[in-house]
Amino acid sequence: MKLHSYFKHFLDNTVNLDDGRIERLNQRVDAISSFLRGNDVFGDLIIDLVPQGSFAHRTIIRPVGSREYDVDVLLAMKQHPEWSPAQYTNELYKAFEGSGRYKGMAHRRTRCVYIDYADPFHIDVVPYVESNKDITNNKTDMWEHTDPEGFTTWLEGKTRETSGRLPAILRILKYLRDSKTTFSIKSMLLTILVGERIQGWHVNMNDGYYGDVPTALVHIIEDLDAYLQQNLYLPSIWDPAGTGQNFSSRWDQEGYANFRKQVHHYAGKIRTAYDEPNKDKSVAAWQAILGNGFQAPPAAVLAASTSSDSIGEEFIDIHKHIPLNVTGTVRLVGRVRRAGVLKAYDLPTRGDRVAKNREIDFSITECSVPQPYSVYWKVKNHGQEARDRGQLRGQVTLGSGTSRHESTSYIGSHFVEVYIVKDGVCVAVDRQQVIIQPGMGR
Repeated sequence: MKLHSYFKHFLDNTVNLDDGRIERLNQRVDAISSFLRGNDVFGDLIIDLVPQGSFAHRTIIRPVGSREYDVDVLLAMKQHPEWSPAQYTNELYKAFEGSGRYKGMAHRRTRCVYIDYADPFHIDVVPYVESNKDITNNKTDMWEHTDPEGFTTWLEGKTRETSGRLPAILRILKYLRDSKTTFSIKSMLLTILVGERIQGWHVNMNDGYYGDVPTALVHIIEDLDAYLQQNLYLPSIWDPAGTGQNFSSRWDQEGYANFRKQVHHYAGKIRTAYDEPNKDKSVAAWQAILGNGFQAPPAAVLAASTSSDSIGEEFIDIHKHIPLNVTGTVRLVGRVRRAGVLKAYDLPTRGDRVAKNREIDFSITECSVPQPYSVYWKVKNHGQEARDRGQLRGQVTLGSGTSRHESTSYIGSHFVEVYIVKDGVCVAVDRQQVIIQPGMGR
């Protein structure tokens, strides 16, 4: 069985990073940014502090057991005319060690300096020369070409193909890895192997293929299993950003073989739990895979979830009486405007994250539907702050063009949707997620 409420409760209370840790994470990233902007050496070099990895991709999970949790940030900077690649890391380490705040907390790694806090948490700060798209290797004193924004954009595209469900699936698979400890794989490699299995033709043949979290989970892990079973030996794992890097060099055949075996095992278990028609047996089967955190939500939580943020939300087919027959494609992108020293950027390149009190222009960047057509919009807010101010919104309105402007006023995970209506039928839809957090978007 699908057990939607169980999955939501499991994600919210067992898998997802809790609000307290997220707030602390944001505060610490902000503090590092402020410190480096005020530093004598890095103040003139720093361009931005950019979320990277699971932090940017919304795939970070709550630490399992005694594990630490960590985030990666890119220190986007100008190229120093005299520094070798290794000097970037060394100078960054010296800057942290020379401060009263971070002395004793900084440690060098191959490509970064990490700041180790008293609680089980650390931040990897990776020097990144933005003009060349290079990170530095402290051990080899060589440049390594990378395109973090390209990677994030690739993953965001795959996320859209799953109607936004891919990050949740990746979080579940990471939790399975960390809780079961039956296999080991770097998060980046897992993200690429899973992401490359997402194909638009699945949706063209079955529009419910990624229709909800449990359905997306069973299909994605079966597609991953099918690919792995076709590859007995460790395959090439190319950087989807197009840098030409083969990340399979960061793994080995023994680890890959075990991962291949375990994915096959869990794919069968997940299919069995999903297909089981008896609720009690299905719950037991899911718990055997995901642990005792897979539980029914308390009655009060279930009642609240059905009566809070969804009140007043409109749907184009129900409330505007415009039938849905999606035969075309449209792409909506939110671009955060420049604000002082803070750069403009497209939301997908930063994991759809932005700080409060920024301005965003939402524009249709691609549309396969021939004109003329009408454009409808929906802006939907979530979270306590918007709820307290009566600003959950969610109305479907006819627009006057292919773009609109919004301000970021309320902390929470919100979205903007665009609908293309031709001859009285909605033929294309897209959604831009907007995650507003204090201190993000720098």
